[in-house]
Amino acid sequence: MENKLLEFLKLQKIDIDISDFKKTFENIPKEIDVLENKISTEEIKINNLKDKISVLEKELDDYNSQIETINTKIKNQEDKLFTINSNKEFEALQKETGDLKRLKIEIEDKQLKTMENLELSKENLNNFTSQFQTDIEPLKEEIKKLENNLKECNEKKETLIADRNQITKTLDENILIQYESLLEDNPPVIVSAIGETCGQCFLTIPPQTYIKVLQQKEIVNCPHCRKILIPEENNV
Repeated sequence: MENKLLEFLKLQKIDIDISDFKKTFENIPKEIDVLENKISTEEIKINNLKDKISVLEKELDDYNSQIETINTKIKNQEDKLFTINSNKEFEALQKETGDLKRLKIEIEDKQLKTMENLELSKENLNNFTSQFQTDIEPLKEEIKKLENNLKECNEKKETLIADRNQITKTLDENILIQYESLLEDNPPVIVSAIGETCGQCFLTIPPQTYIKVLQQKEIVNCPHCRKILIPEENNV
């Protein structure tokens, strides 16, 4: 029984390594997601600013066009002042000209606010872009490294699984069944009895149980955590 259990320690070493790689698999994708979300958030900010700038530039073009049209109308109205004869027509034309000038002032106010907003937005875009290049672009390289690490871990895990399949062919089937059952609770399955204490749960085991562990004539489970117990000197 002693030699059979010692053979399982090799299997357990592989299972511990596989478990470690699985934990790595769990963590790396989460790290990648966090970095990708951070990049995406900053890219959205920049794209939103670009869209805003595009809208403001269109608004500014519209205001420029409106002002140009009003200027043309005002000039035409002023030219007409020299061709009319009646006071009534003169007053009407002056009123129309005055209305156009007031409308022009309103549009110029909007034009000025749009220009200020556009200038601020462009400044913000430059700041965001600079910050993105400094702080965010390097994260893309970090993601590539994590993806390569994930690939390497997967390749190593597949190699370990192949080794495991090869080893299990030579092991005692009855012990393997119990081992596999306990493995569902994660490795290790086989632990040392340190004195009359379980090396896994650190609870005291009965003296008669500890004697059976030392005798190594049968499979002995910890009465508390169900791990398979072996003498401390054997677990190397």
